[in-house]
Amino acid sequence: MPDATQCRGSRDRLRAVSSCVRALSLGAVLVMALGGCASSGPTPLATSLQALWPSDADAKREAAELPYASLVVRLENVQGLLVLGAKAGNNTLWPSAEGTVLSLHDGALHALAGSNQALLGSTYHDTLPWRQASPAHFRLARHWRDAEGFVHRGEAEGMMRCEETPEPISLPLGERRLERCEVALSWASGASTEATWWRDPDSRALWAVRETPWPDGPSLSWQVARHWW
Repeated sequence: MPDATQCRGSRDRLRAVSSCVRALSLGAVLVMALGGCASSGPTPLATSLQALWPSDADAKREAAELPYASLVVRLENVQGLLVLGAKAGNNTLWPSAEGTVLSLHDGALHALAGSNQALLGSTYHDTLPWRQASPAHFRLARHWRDAEGFVHRGEAEGMMRCEETPEPISLPLGERRLERCEVALSWASGASTEATWWRDPDSRALWAVRETPWPDGPSLSWQVARHWW
């Protein structure tokens, strides 16, 4: 079983991480991503763990310069570029140099760590709604930790409705015609949250997301710069 030292010492980073991903669970891959395994190509860790910059222009410039899968992410008032750190099946990890880690499943939010609040995991029951025709009804369960350190579990009934005609959306590396999908979540607690997904009209892959992940949670959004699929 490969360890972090082997991953860090390999000149071929992509081959080393592919070996790591096959042997490790997603939780272990998260530790490896922060400790030295990168799956974004033959690049040192300093390149794959990008700092968050204060301006949108800086993030887009860095995305254009780097030939690796990347996202422009905004968490509350902090914005910057994240480069793919590790990939295991449909799960991807996007770490920042400051310690924030975004975890996506099939391109949608799964977990978020590094702030005073954290999303510990997400489970879609029965279906991945962004892959379905509109309208789509779905159920979602999430675990999160609040700013006081208490862990919560919430379940929600969701409804996704998408516009029939794709619209041109400005992304970090150019414009793309995408379907806009509005998502309403009704939580068992009585709270409600909303999200907006922009997806490819043919593949239904998510290219941009804006959402509040849980009731009273932080605002989160991202756009795909260079895709990984």
